[in-house]
Amino acid sequence: MEVPFSEILSRIAVIDRDIAELNRLKSRLPADRPYSPTIQLTFDKQINTLLNERVSLMELPVLHPPLWLLSKEGEGSAEQVSILKERKSLLAGDLSVAHPNEQDVINFIREIPKTEVHLHLEACVNKETLKFLYKKNGIEVTDQEFEDKYNFKDLNGFIQVFFFVQGSVKEASDLGYFIDSLADYLRSNNIVYCEAFFAPSKFIQNGLDFDEMVEVMVNRIRQIEVKDGISIRLLVDVSRSFGPENAMNNLKRVLGLKHKEVIGIGLGGAELMGPAKDYAEVFKIARESGLRCVAHSGEDDGPWAIWDAVNLCKAERIGHGTSAIQDPELVRYMKENKIPIEICVTSNVFTGKYVRKEQNHPVRYYYDQGLMLCINTDDPDIFNVNLTYEFFKLYRFLDFSIDEIIDLVRQGVLCTFHPEKESLWKSMEEKIDQIKVKYNLNTEKQVISV
Repeated sequence: MEVPFSEILSRIAVIDRDIAELNRLKSRLPADRPYSPTIQLTFDKQINTLLNERVSLMELPVLHPPLWLLSKEGEGSAEQVSILKERKSLLAGDLSVAHPNEQDVINFIREIPKTEVHLHLEACVNKETLKFLYKKNGIEVTDQEFEDKYNFKDLNGFIQVFFFVQGSVKEASDLGYFIDSLADYLRSNNIVYCEAFFAPSKFIQNGLDFDEMVEVMVNRIRQIEVKDGISIRLLVDVSRSFGPENAMNNLKRVLGLKHKEVIGIGLGGAELMGPAKDYAEVFKIARESGLRCVAHSGEDDGPWAIWDAVNLCKAERIGHGTSAIQDPELVRYMKENKIPIEICVTSNVFTGKYVRKEQNHPVRYYYDQGLMLCINTDDPDIFNVNLTYEFFKLYRFLDFSIDEIIDLVRQGVLCTFHPEKESLWKSMEEKIDQIKVKYNLNTEKQVISV
């Protein structure tokens, strides 16, 4: 659809004004009020919606573009040339200037290839897919009920959305649609390699067969890799929510698989209800069997919980890890032992246990201390966020430079369980260098060290 250029500019101007106003109001929120996280989330959702609309507008073909947009630089008077250059820079995206347009930063981040390793499959299912599955399975859910579910205001409401998504699955084949929805998300953010959590316990309780579910997902993953070149690997969530015995049963199910796409286990669920030490035996057997092991920790509990996850469970990566900043010795230990932290800024702000505003997130401190980090969304379709915006928030709120963001993309590769990290980064770096030229950035090489 072609749209008059004046209409595009007019709407973008309104969006920019609204985003600036929302950010101004959000910055005035007190950090120490019990209502702050709820209001913060409301602001973030609306800002992300506006940013998505802005990106869509920028991608529309222009009907009858103005002459200044088509004119060559150097034509006309010096004043006209100056105006032309300024206007073109706003559209072309010059990131070498002192204060680049924020939309250009977003566009650059969106275009570069990335990896993501901390996101939950159920939280990547878009509303259209969810509505289709509910209708397919004969369950009546109105549009208003959908909106009410996603308009949650606290952690319990978030959990209810998660259960709501799982409730759409009535047969193993439905999980193929989950993988398709995940692939749509990956494509839209140029994510070339992904490790996603799959939580089977609720599905198994509902009578679905574990092996059949995995078979469906693996077949779709293989088709997507052939078609799009996107690699998806699965980490089975043994889950604190159902206790250690259920976790051991889930592990045994994983050990019976022969698919290369299922690479390990993760410990998710309510952290305060299931300390990592209760799952040490599960992780021991998993490690000895050659599975990769990760754990959510330090999201809702203190640094002692992270110590247990790395010492008792020998977790290879820590999900969230926001409380590690409270223990300098732990920070040193994780740096020296190269244990990555899976950073999820938006998610941490929402839960609000240790972080109430993006500006206060410890990711800046962790990076400056030299910890290995990877940037993730955790639950993109539930939080209405994506990996592009997660990186942009580092730029916008925590003073990360473009070069530092690219370095975090590089570190993200190091944090994966990809069998050929150097080769993966080399191919990604080549594409990033090409995109940097487009945005008038230098292309100095970064050396990877594993």
